[in-house]
Amino acid sequence: MKNEWGDVRLGTDAWDLSGKRALVIGAGAPAGRAIALALGEAGADVTVSSATTDGEDMMRVKRVAQELTKMGRRSSAVGTDVTLGTGVQVMVRQVAKDMGGIDVLVNAPDLFLGKPAGDTTDIDFNRVMQVNLAGTFHGCRAVGREMLKQETGGRIINIASVLGERAIANAAAYCAAQAGILNLTRALATEWGPKKITVNAIAAGWMEYTAAIGNPDPAANQTVRFVPMKRAGAADELGPLAVYLASDSCGYISGQVMFVDGGLTTHL
Repeated sequence: MKNEWGDVRLGTDAWDLSGKRALVIGAGAPAGRAIALALGEAGADVTVSSATTDGEDMMRVKRVAQELTKMGRRSSAVGTDVTLGTGVQVMVRQVAKDMGGIDVLVNAPDLFLGKPAGDTTDIDFNRVMQVNLAGTFHGCRAVGREMLKQETGGRIINIASVLGERAIANAAAYCAAQAGILNLTRALATEWGPKKITVNAIAAGWMEYTAAIGNPDPAANQTVRFVPMKRAGAADELGPLAVYLASDSCGYISGQVMFVDGGLTTHL
């Protein structure tokens, strides 16, 4: 059987990404790294990009590219500042040229801000919006333009937070940015669906790498105590879902937000 994006395969073969060309923006962060490696393990060639031009971020991305190369995948590391739309466009054009196209995009920039609303400055607010929401939009727009040229369309996966769906105190700017990512995902799925491009989001809950999570022991951490599974999530637990959303078996799922949160949103 075939769908508009490619072969419909059943069983474990459906998750085989051999021959797919992926770009992961924000691969220097734990979520981006884990997903990039999962895509590589599934067979995709993966270009990894930083979300900033910070030296440490760039070094982390280069190490991810090295790990992918050791798997036998074609991989390279590139740098960009996701807040600069023109810069992201230039980077994406070069990646598409080098790889011969882009089949899968993962947007994973993440900048948390924990501050009371009254203490949040204009600079604070704008920075959080620029990295998280504008950064995700810039990646989608640039890669979307490339995918629209392809007869096979593509897959876009935005990495977000449960705080886009359920708010908490002292994180108004971050919650607003994350909510924007979720509705951006839905809007692009509506716009690009006829062009064979699926757009979905993965919303992560309290993870081991979550800023200021503190002691992960639920007996000592009220945040983790509220998670029905009584533990924080691991970055590696995002990878399998990302592989599924990028696969040939996922051609009729679009505009969805999928929560990887240990059941947190049933309680929060």
